[in-house]
Amino acid sequence: MAAFEEFGAHGLETPSLDAICARAGYTRGAFYVHFKDRDELIAAVMERVLKRFMDAMIATGDAALDLERTVRTFAEAIAHGFTPLNTGVRTYQLYQACARSEVVRLRHVQLVSEAQRRVGSAVAEGQQAGTVRADVDPQQLGLLLVGLVLATDILQELEFPFDVKTTADVVMQLLRPGVGPAK
Repeated sequence: MAAFEEFGAHGLETPSLDAICARAGYTRGAFYVHFKDRDELIAAVMERVLKRFMDAMIATGDAALDLERTVRTFAEAIAHGFTPLNTGVRTYQLYQACARSEVVRLRHVQLVSEAQRRVGSAVAEGQQAGTVRADVDPQQLGLLLVGLVLATDILQELEFPFDVKTTADVVMQLLRPGVGPAK
C-alpha cells in the first residue's frame, strides 16, 4: 500500500496526499472515493498493520497452549526486532495521531479491544484446559497482557535494556495454575 510506504519512510504527518496518490498511481479524486480524509487513511493503514500483527502473534489451534504460544511468539518476535509498528512509524507518532484525531483514536481503541478479546479468549480456553490459572478474569488478564505489549513497544522505542524472553518466562510463571497471591 502506497500510504504504508510513505508513512513508513516519512512519518504520519509529513507525506502529502499528492505524494501518496502519486506513489499509488492514482489521482486525488480516486483517493476521495475510498477515504473521506487523511485521518481515515491513517486509521485504515493502522488497522491493516495492527490486524496483521495480531494475526501473526495470537496463536490459535491448541486451546490448552494458545496463550503460552502467543506469549512466546511475541517474545521471539521482539527479540528479533519485529514490533507492532515495525513500519518506520514511531509509537509516539501513532499516539499523536490518536490525540489529534477522534477517527484514529477510536479505530485504535477498537483494535486494542479486539486484541483484548482475542487474548482473553486464549486465557479462557487455557483456563478450561487447566494450563492457565483459573482465579483471574480472562478479559481483564487479556487487557493486562495487551497493555504489556504496548508497554514493550514503548520500552523498545526508548531503547530501555531488558530481556524480553526472561520477561515472558516471568509472565508465564504468573499465569500457571498453582501460583496464588502472596501470603
